This record gives sequence, C-alpha cells and structure tokens, in this order.
Amino acid sequence: MRKVGIKIKLLDPNAVVPSRAHDTDTGYDLTFTGVDKIVGDVIFFKTGISLQPPSGYYFEVVPRSSISKLPLEMANSVGIIDESYRGEVLVPVRVTHSNMGTDPRSSPFPGGIVKIFDFKPDTLFSVANLVLNKKPCLFQAILKKRLECRFDIIEELDSSEREDGGFGSTDDIPELE
Repeated sequence: MRKVGIKIKLLDPNAVVPSRAHDTDTGYDLTFTGVDKIVGDVIFFKTGISLQPPSGYYFEVVPRSSISKLPLEMANSVGIIDESYRGEVLVPVRVTHSNMGTDPRSSPFPGGIVKIFDFKPDTLFSVANLVLNKKPCLFQAILKKRLECRFDIIEELDSSEREDGGFGSTDDIPELE
C-alpha cells in the first residue's frame, strides 16, 4: 500500500503524533492535550496539532467505537480538516445527560452529572479534566481522497426500484403517534 506523506505541526509540548494501534486500522488515533473552550454542554478539546493533508485529500475526524461506553459524543458527528485549513485540530465533545442544568460549566450537580471512568464529576470542567487525565483515545482522523464533481440540472432523474422512499421505507417500522 502506498503511503501518503502528511505534514504535521506540533503546537503543544505534550502533543502526540496520531498513530494506529494496528497496521490494518484505518483511523489514526487523536490524543487530547487540553481544553480550548466550553460552550453549553460541549467541551472543545485541543489536540495540540495542525495537519496539512496533501493536495486532493482531507481528513475526517470521527469517534472511535469505544466512545459508546461513555456518556460522550462528538457534537458535530464528523469533523472535516480541509487541505487548506492550518489551525489546530479541535474536537467538540458533548456530554450526554438528561439533567445537565442551565450552566453546565459552573453549576454543581449533586451526586455528579454522569458516571465516567467510575467517577461522577460535578461540572463540565471536572469532566474535561477527568478525560484529559485518563488520556483515552476517543477520536480518530481518517485520510480521504477528495473527489471533484459537477451538478447537471435535468428535468427528471432515472427511475429506480426505491424511487422516493426514505426514512425507514426499507424496514417495516410503525410510526409513533
């Protein structure tokens, strides 16, 4: 398999060059180095790196499967690092909990807001610190080839077996009332 060279700038002395646990893994694990900011229930984690994909490529930042074990999710589902972006790779992480409160950055949550790593932190700052101290690899960067396309305006699309059936049309799931 041909290796593509990626330019990387380390912005933090604690930054870790993304790597794969196994040669057959697709994604390169990202390690958090700090917190950029907290907005609402979202913690923007810093990675301490800037990446420069080669011409015609980009990176997708996506969660690793292990994140499903934690009350965390990527706030924007997928992050795109375009070939022209030169800023730090940040990962927006939402803390999922039904009783977050009005200001999760400072509001104390008696008994803790979520159970994470066998601990119940009481603010989003303490969640962020706990994640930073545990250093789990929760997200990964995947290099993708960027394809060019054009849009041709037409009167009708070609017919298909599915036609305009969507949103569960292939499964027999009843709608909620």
